[in-house]
Amino acid sequence: MNKRIILFAAAVLAFSTVLTACDDKEKPGPRPQDTVINEDTGDTPIGGDTEREYIECSEDDFKTIKVTLTYPDKEPPVEVSSIDISGLDFGKKLPVCNTEENAKNYYENMFSLSQIEYNWEKLINEEAEGIASNCCMYDGKCYIVVEYKSFLSSDFDFSLFCYDEKSSRNEEVYSWSSKDINESYKGTPVLSNGKMFYSVYNVNDNSSKVYAYDLISGDIKSVYENNSPIMCHDDKGYPSIVVYDIKDSVTETLHYEADSERFISDKNEDLSGKVYTNNIFNGVPYYLVKPHDKRKLDMICQYYHVSLSYTGGTIIYADDKKFLIKNEGSIHMYDLEKMEHYILDVTGMGSECTYCNGMVFTGNWYEKYKMPVYCIIPELGIAYVITDNDLYCGLKTVGDKVTFNSIDSYVEDIRDENGKGVSHELDKVKKVYIVVSR
Repeated sequence: MNKRIILFAAAVLAFSTVLTACDDKEKPGPRPQDTVINEDTGDTPIGGDTEREYIECSEDDFKTIKVTLTYPDKEPPVEVSSIDISGLDFGKKLPVCNTEENAKNYYENMFSLSQIEYNWEKLINEEAEGIASNCCMYDGKCYIVVEYKSFLSSDFDFSLFCYDEKSSRNEEVYSWSSKDINESYKGTPVLSNGKMFYSVYNVNDNSSKVYAYDLISGDIKSVYENNSPIMCHDDKGYPSIVVYDIKDSVTETLHYEADSERFISDKNEDLSGKVYTNNIFNGVPYYLVKPHDKRKLDMICQYYHVSLSYTGGTIIYADDKKFLIKNEGSIHMYDLEKMEHYILDVTGMGSECTYCNGMVFTGNWYEKYKMPVYCIIPELGIAYVITDNDLYCGLKTVGDKVTFNSIDSYVEDIRDENGKGVSHELDKVKKVYIVVSR
């Protein structure tokens, strides 16, 4: 059982006599300042690590403020810079599927499913070009995940490059290649928390291992394993893994806890409901839970339990004083100190969101529709356009900065003598952007 949830449950029991009840609809009072008594005077409050009051309430206990966004004609409160990596050469690698030993079985199976007749022998010993599929700024350098995909579909080789714009040096600092045709990596490796996370799957014994490579030290360690396929994801800058069964159905989602260097499951029987989604911020897990007897969600953590008025959403950010949730075309921000609930209509402003330095950043790329990235100050309802229209992805917070990528679509197709063919598409990073507060 998660240690933090045990503490959370104990805190709820210990403070059951002072909880703010949801039923009486009274606005919870301000949280008392954490103090201890100075033994020298007997009455002087000084800073201390005393336990805090646990807040339990519903959305009705907050003052609702519907925010209308305005777009002032002035400089935004952030500076945006970018590094162009589109001209970098990442070389080529020979994937195991293109060796003489494996090409026949690998491609005959692929082309039979596509109902095309293609001479697979043309692909023997053909090397795959390196494509930059993920990129992130860290410690002043640009780290680039490069995949070497035969026909943009194989998962047998990837590398990590470190690009220093000042010296124009582009160095391969790590590479992974499968030992045989039965081993592959699942999903594009994730760059987050100063590490690169990737999952390796072996079809022979159905085993998976997730590894973390430290960008600074170069150390690598196994951080999770399971007898099921696993794919790594980047959840707004917070790494997660999704576990699948043999039918490709999701069985479990886990988020990375940096302090313990392990992944924590979304399954928790102490929450009295089904976990809809969860995330970890500053080492603390936060859950959106669907209670057993309700359709609408609850936001639960070790600091508070808030009943919400909607049935879906994702956690953009949370701490002990506030939390932000994106539900379809709206962003909801809850201030636990002022007991204010801000609602922002961000319809058409993108499906990716992150929060940094009191500002929300949002953009879109899923529908291949070119649009800008926005910077929003939620309480003031002020929005700024901070980039030109383009295809952007990977919007996330890294420390006190926001980073994201602009992409192009890279397409390869193969056609047989009858004109039948198949094509595969991969997002290719062309620029990495960095946003800092002025």
